[in-house]
Amino acid sequence: MFSKLRYLLLYLIVLLVSPVTSRAQDQVLADSLALRLENIPDSDTSRLSVLAQIANNQTDPRKKLEFANMLVKEATTHKSPYYQHHAYLNEGQAYRLMGDFDVAIYALFKALNFAEKAGYERGVAASNTALADVHSLVGNHNDAVLYYKKALTQLQGQNSRLQALTLLNLGDEYYMSKMYDSALVCFERSKAIYEQLGDDSSGLAYNLGNIGLVKAEQGELEEAERNVRDAIEQLKAHQDHYGIAIFLTYMAEIYQRKGLLNGARSFADSSMRISKRYGLKNEIRDNSLRLADIYAMSSDYETAYKFHQQYVELKDSIANDELYNRMENLESAFELAKKQGEVDLLKARQKNQQIIITTAIIVTIILTLLAIVIFRYYRAKAKINKVLEEQKRSLESLNETKDKFFSIISHDLRGPINSFHGISHMIKHFVKTKDTDQLLEVADDIDRSVDRLSNLLDNLLNWAMQQQGQFPYVPEKLSFNEVAADLLNIFANMAKGKQVRLINDLQGEMTLWADRNTTQTIFRNLISNALKFTPPGGQVKVSGHCEEEKAVIRVSDTGVGMSVAKLNKLFEVHGEKSTFGTAGEKGLGLGLLLVQEFVEMNGGHIEVQSTPHEGTAFTVKLPLFEKHAELQESQ
Repeated sequence: MFSKLRYLLLYLIVLLVSPVTSRAQDQVLADSLALRLENIPDSDTSRLSVLAQIANNQTDPRKKLEFANMLVKEATTHKSPYYQHHAYLNEGQAYRLMGDFDVAIYALFKALNFAEKAGYERGVAASNTALADVHSLVGNHNDAVLYYKKALTQLQGQNSRLQALTLLNLGDEYYMSKMYDSALVCFERSKAIYEQLGDDSSGLAYNLGNIGLVKAEQGELEEAERNVRDAIEQLKAHQDHYGIAIFLTYMAEIYQRKGLLNGARSFADSSMRISKRYGLKNEIRDNSLRLADIYAMSSDYETAYKFHQQYVELKDSIANDELYNRMENLESAFELAKKQGEVDLLKARQKNQQIIITTAIIVTIILTLLAIVIFRYYRAKAKINKVLEEQKRSLESLNETKDKFFSIISHDLRGPINSFHGISHMIKHFVKTKDTDQLLEVADDIDRSVDRLSNLLDNLLNWAMQQQGQFPYVPEKLSFNEVAADLLNIFANMAKGKQVRLINDLQGEMTLWADRNTTQTIFRNLISNALKFTPPGGQVKVSGHCEEEKAVIRVSDTGVGMSVAKLNKLFEVHGEKSTFGTAGEKGLGLGLLLVQEFVEMNGGHIEVQSTPHEGTAFTVKLPLFEKHAELQESQ
């Protein structure tokens, strides 16, 4: 389904309800307004409108976030819920563009709250639509439908264009959920509104194409073909190459279903040419898969294999781009927070200087009040110094937490990523031997590994962005069996690449009372280290049993082991470099320090036994949920 259209539609909705008159993001206008803002006094309320316009027109999400934060402060100072709504709406959009969906939803809920306080109905509709958009992007289609319906309720009889756009998005959600009848109703209603308006052939074209896709799913291929053809012709008038490429791909799918393979290949080739010309990487990937299927149905397996290889390479490339972009967004968010702290510190110093100058003038003019002025001066200075010291400690804590999170991310991702080296050698071997069956199986392994790695990074990023300078402890009822299964899946390819057996030997169901994120980090580090220091032919085992009030969990290996001297310094901070693994794996030497910290945070205890050349075993004892529940009942 043409779900990426939602990015364009949501942005148009934000523009229609915003206080600015511009019809599209304009970085030149934003820069011009920023210069104008410098000449407006801080007490002038016209700054609110200018700040809103700058945030709305920013194309860089980090800059959008910076001006949205400025608008939050000034709108709060002037107690303006209307501009507080616009500030948090822009903040939510910035975090959505940066991929921080949890933070985006939190900001958008604030935008909704202030729109309701201001009685700003179009703002309520915009907030609900933005929330629906974020839920759709993360796959929460039920919640997305709920918020789109709320937005439609607010839009009744107010703005037909907004109704049409929202109906189009709602129909898309129904389509994604395979509720084709409901999707068709929404698309038909949206189409009727566009026909009534008569001035938006682009919106009408997308409705025609979407109706065609629903008809195709319902088996009405001839009507589906007519609708999609009409959509393509109308989009050509707008030179909407992105939409044309997408719908040409769907024409190829329709012809493929009808068994007209030559026609299907022709449409797919046309879409591929447009996608390559305008650099539409995702569409090149999808067309590669489509052409691979078409050539396979035509028994041209050599060409089909070529396109399938192209699809796999593009898929991996896009996944890697998304992975690195998320890591850059995390670093940028931390840097932005650090810079904001530096700005606040500078402002505090400026205020301190103003107090000193004012005090000096008062001392020279009114000598009779010298004692009182000096007393007040030193008292004010002490307060400011206290504020500066607190801000300094806060910045140091934030920076320390940032370093720990980067250490966790680096340590947790290094092992799974290293496993790709072994897989690359396997791919080269299978290509030389022309063993395509094994090669496709390896490609499937890579797909699963990338998906697991992407999910791991999402969890780490979301966890990191929720913090305010310290690691949280939020205990819950936690199935360690599920945690262990997930972690063993993540490290399966790494173990396979090193030819090390990875064994799950848990005895019965083990339910902990512990914090999920820190518990996962503990055992990711232990399993990764065990694999790192175990040579080929060895094994890494995760075992455990319940013992009184604790779960006793053991991660053991048959690796290189450690000397007594190294064991004594294992959990100490020292300047030595970390040891390389048996396959040359690198590390930062910080993982076990975090493991010990997180074990103690969860009320547990860690022990280690090791013999050189025989192996190492880490034993972690964590509280059981059953004992916690009994304690709560007794109280």
